[in-house]
Amino acid sequence: MRRKDFIRQVGKGIAFSALLPVYPGLSPLRAQKKDTGPKAVSDDGIYRPEGYHLIWEDNFDGATLDESEWFYRMDLKRSSVQKKENVKVENGHLVLAMRKEDCLGLQYTGAGIVSKRRWQHGYYEIKAKVTNAAGWHHAFWAQQGNGFLTYCFDRMMEIDVMEMEATTGSNHNLWIYPDGWNSKQHKWNSVPNQGLGFDASRDFHVYGYEYSQDGIKFYVDGTLRHSINATQDDHKHYSLNLWLTVIATHTDAEPDLPAYDYIDYVRCYSRNPHASLPVKVEAAYERGPVIYIDSYDGWGFNMGDYWEISSEGNYYGKNYYKWKRKETYNEYTDWALFRPFISDEGNYDIYLRWVAGTDRSSEVPLEIWYDGGKKCDKTKTINQQQQGEQWVKIGNYHFAHGWNNLIKLIARNPGYVIADAAKFVRTS
Repeated sequence: MRRKDFIRQVGKGIAFSALLPVYPGLSPLRAQKKDTGPKAVSDDGIYRPEGYHLIWEDNFDGATLDESEWFYRMDLKRSSVQKKENVKVENGHLVLAMRKEDCLGLQYTGAGIVSKRRWQHGYYEIKAKVTNAAGWHHAFWAQQGNGFLTYCFDRMMEIDVMEMEATTGSNHNLWIYPDGWNSKQHKWNSVPNQGLGFDASRDFHVYGYEYSQDGIKFYVDGTLRHSINATQDDHKHYSLNLWLTVIATHTDAEPDLPAYDYIDYVRCYSRNPHASLPVKVEAAYERGPVIYIDSYDGWGFNMGDYWEISSEGNYYGKNYYKWKRKETYNEYTDWALFRPFISDEGNYDIYLRWVAGTDRSSEVPLEIWYDGGKKCDKTKTINQQQQGEQWVKIGNYHFAHGWNNLIKLIARNPGYVIADAAKFVRTS
């Protein structure tokens, strides 16, 4: 019997606060086990904060990822595109692959999964072994979102539990944005690159955090590494999705690929042994012959940085985003894109909509990736000082099934670039 399987049969303890509401109708845990009560040191020799009970876990014992519990991370960020195909479950581990391959204009592909449930107070941990490939960012973290965009509109709080770009040190961060990520009054506490005392690529280690009414405590192999005071009296506490991810952060990332991160388990504990699990949030995006994507949508919109939210003018949907490049163009940050899910392969007209103005860019380069990302048209530009508040046809392209067709706006030239909405209409 594997050590992990033995531990699963001894008693439970993951954390969701007793403050959480009860959600009727939720299905029970896939494997119910006798609760032996709160423990400080568990049977695997790892210290966990006293008074917690395991209420949910994923031990990755199946043949594939449990897609009823997890989203795939599928954004473009820094130097990589995150792909579903880079996520596997094998030999009792979640395996996240890093690859050197061209994809949608980038040279690397990464991987990740995001919980469909949003967790608040409790204790959470993973057991993981990460690669030491240079130029890759490995992370266990908590934030609102579904894996399509990390700069999402509802990003109010972020907890970085394990965040490594070298396997001998880790960041421990807490970020709180009282009125959204565009807030000018964000509060944060960061412990950058704290030495671990070991090389995380040589063996599995346990990374955990306690999220309580008083703040955040970070643990490595059961040892308290850092505490952040952030009480509910001073900060609103949000419910957060759990992220397990690896992305390329440098254009000169490790070329000797593929490489892999391995996660043995994810466990969630609560002080209430009878706490109901939080409700799962399912994917919600348009399909069919006509697809609209608003920049406010949680699926289908992606951007390179914290673009500025605006609600001036006759915009489409909830609001829109605008961005002006700094002195020089930054390929990491100076772009936004609309990326539909294509259920029916065929030819599609592409339309963009924006709020025009004299401070807008008169020449916004476009990239249209079509045929499932195999081809790209970089010949077109738009003038966002004109033709505002209407659907402007960009062209007609063949889109393959899936997520790998998109239109990208590049903020390379002077003036604001507007990302408001896109429309895709099947013509044949």
